[in-house]
Amino acid sequence: MKEIDQIPDFVFSCLQKKATKEELAKLENWLDEGNHAMLYQQLQQIDQMSFDLKLYRSLNFDKARRKVLSAISPGKKLSLAKWMQKVAAILVVPLIVTCIFILYQYKITMSNRYDSSVVQEIETQPGTKTHFFLPDSTEVWLNAATIIKFPSVFTGSRRLVELDGEAYFRVYKNKRKPFVVKSGSVEVEALGTAFNLCAYLEDKRFVAALEKGKISVYEKNANQQLILNPGEQVRYIEGEGQLHKSPIDVRNIIAWKDGCLVFDRTPFPDVLLTLGRWFNADIQLADPSLEDYRYTATFTSESLKQVMDLLQLTAPIEYSSESRFLIKNNQFTKEKIFIRRNPNAKFKQQP
Repeated sequence: MKEIDQIPDFVFSCLQKKATKEELAKLENWLDEGNHAMLYQQLQQIDQMSFDLKLYRSLNFDKARRKVLSAISPGKKLSLAKWMQKVAAILVVPLIVTCIFILYQYKITMSNRYDSSVVQEIETQPGTKTHFFLPDSTEVWLNAATIIKFPSVFTGSRRLVELDGEAYFRVYKNKRKPFVVKSGSVEVEALGTAFNLCAYLEDKRFVAALEKGKISVYEKNANQQLILNPGEQVRYIEGEGQLHKSPIDVRNIIAWKDGCLVFDRTPFPDVLLTLGRWFNADIQLADPSLEDYRYTATFTSESLKQVMDLLQLTAPIEYSSESRFLIKNNQFTKEKIFIRRNPNAKFKQQP
């Protein structure tokens, strides 16, 4: 069962029937996410079991009988309904208060039980993507060829994860414990927000784009920090030693999680690198004169061959490919594609 210290406080308020209208609305949204409905049902069962157990252990039937009898005036006849009301007032109300206390004690006990967390790792292979939730309910999409590491339980003063690749985060808000993504020498800190982070360590560059909320980006080597607002991105290239902030259309940046590749005057080497990871292919730029060419296009459900044919039609290039072949352990090599400048095409930059 999911650890108790990962459950928002408003859930316990609702279990105790003390929730505000705002907390009830939050609970309704929370129950629609993941397996939270089943988790809430389990918590209700724990609540009831704790109540029943405490009721059984704490009842002193002899003392309770004397208390009830002493509350009834001698010689005065009571109806059965009124008699039951007096019994309830004496016995039930104190036990409800005790049950609430037990539930909080259970929360603390389970929290202590999971103090020693284990580092977990999720890796997506080239050509694949994945979607999951972190232990704090933060929602994550991982792009192709990406590795993320995180603890089974977030302890300490911040929620730290490590990333090598590209990911989109929809962070669960916790003002007391900021969410931090570390990639190489760069750290992104958020409280409750949605942002994209492209940080393949082998590329030696880092791009963070903010959709909602606010994030802080810190680069250790340059000792530089920038705050991003929605619709902004920050870039860092290893060796330049400086963060660069600029406005962008975030929808294009995060389209990959919905199955689209959007290029907007993107440097051609970056286009080929992205396509290579997306299709699990080895795409090589064999002509340095194309390095400064910028390309604009959107791809959705096209195959690799269809994409390459479209590139050949819309850019001044031609390509050739090597077929995949079988190697050991019944595995195949990546398809190799070589990009060259088309000598018969005019080298004209896209608008």
